[in-house]
Amino acid sequence: MNILRNIRFSRIAKSHRPIIVGPWRSEVGFESLYWLPWLAAWRDRWKVPKDRLVVLSRGGAGAWYDAGRSAELFDYALAVDVRKSMLADSRLTGSIKQHHLTEWERLVLPVVAHNLGITKWHLLHPSEMYRQLAPWWEGSMGLSQLLGLVKFVELPVPPATPLTLQLPERYVAVRFYHRHTWPMNEELTQWVAGLVDGIAKRVPVVVLNTNLHMDDHVDFPTKGDNIISIADHVTIQNNLAVQSAVIAKAQAFVGTYGGTMQLAVRLKKPAAGFFAEFSGTAYAHKALTEWLACQQKVPCFIGRPDDARMVREVMGAIT
Repeated sequence: MNILRNIRFSRIAKSHRPIIVGPWRSEVGFESLYWLPWLAAWRDRWKVPKDRLVVLSRGGAGAWYDAGRSAELFDYALAVDVRKSMLADSRLTGSIKQHHLTEWERLVLPVVAHNLGITKWHLLHPSEMYRQLAPWWEGSMGLSQLLGLVKFVELPVPPATPLTLQLPERYVAVRFYHRHTWPMNEELTQWVAGLVDGIAKRVPVVVLNTNLHMDDHVDFPTKGDNIISIADHVTIQNNLAVQSAVIAKAQAFVGTYGGTMQLAVRLKKPAAGFFAEFSGTAYAHKALTEWLACQQKVPCFIGRPDDARMVREVMGAIT
């Protein structure tokens, strides 16, 4: 299989046709932690110039790719159709991860290519990355093997946020949302409210809630004095670009352990990600996030509220 894959990659590299990269329509964490580094390593190995790459992502995330061109998936598809495609994958394979090229993707790709004036192209689909890296999060691949397949380069971000969004000079970016490791119950809702209020008493807080409801990640309510929300300043076509631009200018990020927190680490920002119960997710993702933060010499905390309390008490006793 590896031989056949390398033959195909070699043929793509030697061609002069554009390469459509994507479409990426899945999780932010997998995009920032795996897909982008895998793509960077793939380009480096096969000596493919960025001008040949045509990236198809969503929410303005094309800004994260060092590519010749990018296209916005939501310019070609309704959010509800993308969501239905993800749910169909989940029913078929038990996962929303893009392990194969779907019929829906087969239909949208020629439309994008035609609109960009491309008649013949190669496709570099996320399933290639999943096939190569799955052994890492399944537990049968070591870190040294993984690092031979990915390359963590500087992550480009949009240079500016919408003119309607006025950011303080210094602030902390925050996003707490429901997921199975951080359920939206009364106890955690009160804890989040207390934490964010405590941060806001010391420094402005910019909340990355979008109210777009693209998935089951419902945002925790976070309102109060010295707290700014980006919700009224984003669209479905730019929300990820705006979030990354806000994080890139922040002093730090605090929120649910998950994709947005991993994006903050990729952007070399001090980050704290919280979970209530570590289950239903691979420990390998946490390990890689912490390894990357360590390599970048950027503070990173991933743990339960009680873990954070213990760290604060210990540090208070020795400083």
